[in-house]
Amino acid sequence: MSETTSECIFSMDDVSFVIGDNQILTNISFKLDNSGITGIIGPSGSGKSTLLRLLNKLISPTVGTVTFNGNNITDISSSELRKQIGMVQQRPYLFAGDVQHNLLYGPRIWNIEYSDDKLLQLLKRVALDADFLDRNIDGLSGGEQQRVSLARTLANEPCAILLDEPTSALDIVSEEIIENTLKQLAKEGVKVVVVTHSLEQTKRLVDELLFLKDGQLVEKTTTKEFFSLYNDEEIRTFFKQKEE
Repeated sequence: MSETTSECIFSMDDVSFVIGDNQILTNISFKLDNSGITGIIGPSGSGKSTLLRLLNKLISPTVGTVTFNGNNITDISSSELRKQIGMVQQRPYLFAGDVQHNLLYGPRIWNIEYSDDKLLQLLKRVALDADFLDRNIDGLSGGEQQRVSLARTLANEPCAILLDEPTSALDIVSEEIIENTLKQLAKEGVKVVVVTHSLEQTKRLVDELLFLKDGQLVEKTTTKEFFSLYNDEEIRTFFKQKEE
């Protein structure tokens, strides 16, 4: 994947999201520029995954506006938007068949040419050997499946990738591989936005963060500034969980 020069700028303007009587997000406004890795953090039920899904038009705001590169995403076709904005879920969803079939699914839709060498480079990015191309996805471990899911997203050559707790169910080795891949993508100009529950992962991976609590945006700041504003005990209280 060559270095990208495409803009990938997200913003929300006074966005709220309601399901029935349940207020999930309230009056969210921010702008994310093209650089670095943005983390979305906060306790369970704070609206992190909902916010991520709004950025990719998987759901629409009840009120307010979500924009991508200055355009209201309601005016961008879902297929075009998802070509530019890749999505990796917490648990990988892969198509039946082998790894190569999965990797080529998007490029075939978008007429992106993939030689054998280019496919192997894609696998290399997520630390998978060449022989994985012919392996059936049913025989892969959870970590291997998640790495294939990330590679499949990269195959579309997006300018941004959204990830919803992509390493929460993975072993340490797979977690490190995915984190290193995301750091490299950010260096190449791909915008990375990741939901995480892990304070340690936030410290290792994230450049700036959006801290949500009770559906509201409490802080938008750099990771360094966030951890200087609050001590670890306060932050663990925010998250309502213990770090191992």
